[in-house]
Amino acid sequence: MGNLFSYEGPLISFLERLADLLILNILFLICCIPVFTAGAAITALSSITQKMAGKEEGYIIRGYFKAFKENFLQATVIWLLLLFFGLVFVTDSVILLKYGAGGMFIVAWCLLSLAGLVWLFEFVYVFPLLAKYDNSTKNTLKNALLLAIRFLPWTAVLIMLMVLPFIAGFFYPVIGIPFYLFMGFSLISLASSYVFRKLFERL
Repeated sequence: MGNLFSYEGPLISFLERLADLLILNILFLICCIPVFTAGAAITALSSITQKMAGKEEGYIIRGYFKAFKENFLQATVIWLLLLFFGLVFVTDSVILLKYGAGGMFIVAWCLLSLAGLVWLFEFVYVFPLLAKYDNSTKNTLKNALLLAIRFLPWTAVLIMLMVLPFIAGFFYPVIGIPFYLFMGFSLISLASSYVFRKLFERL
């Protein structure tokens, strides 16, 4: 019982980890408020949670803003590209569903679905890659797509880790809203980071 409540015991370590995730989640949400900074916010979040997954984290707040600053320009460029093409994809999908018909509709929908899949693959991998490695924007985008295809089963796992909580939160907002306000984003990022570290070790 004494070890359970000691400073280095499992209970205190668990509570400290929860506090770190809460702080990270708040920092992430604040840094996403201007919208165009979301890419840097995601990259900084991934940088810290990857270190947490490897038990290498130091000062959470200082480390987060350091990663945010170091990756700001490149992460913002990548985020704005993804945001632009994401909006194009949504707009085209709405137009196609409203006005499309016949054989050309099937062809166009297949091409659009492929483009959406590529976008999703990029979004899943590009920011964790940017947080882990120094590389050009072009190579980071290329490597994100190649890794998503190479580790396709793990890519499916990562997508489910990111998407399923959002779906659950949408249908149960009473639980979903507090979850994402207090710990959801950082917890999902940490769970994903265990997978990313496993994959990056193979490179």
